[in-house]
Amino acid sequence: MKNKIEFFLLLFFYLISLLIGINLSSRLGGVLAWTYGFFSNRNLIGMKNLNLVFPEKTYTDKKKILRKMWFHFGRVIGEYPHLHKIKIKKNKNIKIVGINNLLGPLKNEKNCIYFSAHIGNWELSSHPLTQNGYKINFVYRAFNNKYIDDLLKKIRFRYGVNLIKKGPEGAKECIKALKNKENLGMLIDQKMNDGLPVNFFNKLAMTAPAIAKFALKFKCQIVPALCIREKGVKYRIEYFKPIKHSHLKKLGSEEKIMLYLNRIIEKWIKEFPEQWIWVHDRWKN
Repeated sequence: MKNKIEFFLLLFFYLISLLIGINLSSRLGGVLAWTYGFFSNRNLIGMKNLNLVFPEKTYTDKKKILRKMWFHFGRVIGEYPHLHKIKIKKNKNIKIVGINNLLGPLKNEKNCIYFSAHIGNWELSSHPLTQNGYKINFVYRAFNNKYIDDLLKKIRFRYGVNLIKKGPEGAKECIKALKNKENLGMLIDQKMNDGLPVNFFNKLAMTAPAIAKFALKFKCQIVPALCIREKGVKYRIEYFKPIKHSHLKKLGSEEKIMLYLNRIIEKWIKEFPEQWIWVHDRWKN
């Protein structure tokens, strides 16, 4: 019953969002999440994480980051119903930087793995791929609420991505996709209890090593991808220089590769702290 109530509330918001357009639904989502953030006990996790990453900042500054984070996260939720309508070409609200870093390997008939983090509007990082005619398989963590998970899957299918659920079966699907010269997208900043302990902001965090395993096995390049909100519903999607297989091999182990990728994400978070989800319990206890 609890799952059904949560689903119908989200479905109501989804339908309202479709009616009022992306600008208003983004803002409405922000206001609702910002209000919820006043009462959420997840702020305790957020403050603990901020204390770890920004020990030099005052309590007031860290509280401001949390408030802005809630508003931004709500914006992302409010934008979900419109993801399939967002076109990247000739769109004054979207600036794309380094697109050839992503498409270059593909034009040479090589598959690649790109990664991002739960920062900015991460969902938009796959749009330049799908809207340039390339197939993308996105590895995702399913919601515990099946009804909500089904709704989000439909939203993602509508804007052109194939979904692979995390887990042993999902790993087999990833291997099959890479063997078929298809591409993978991953978000690699969440805790994985049975992952590898790797430093993240100088503290061990249980980290999923799948991206390192796949890149080494299939000799893929890894492309860091970042979608940042510049203002309102204006975004900058940036693809950084590919990390070549030769460099990954030189790093040696999965742990060292994940440490290297974590350093990239750390830089993004420090630059845009209000756009990362601080209330996720990322670090090893």
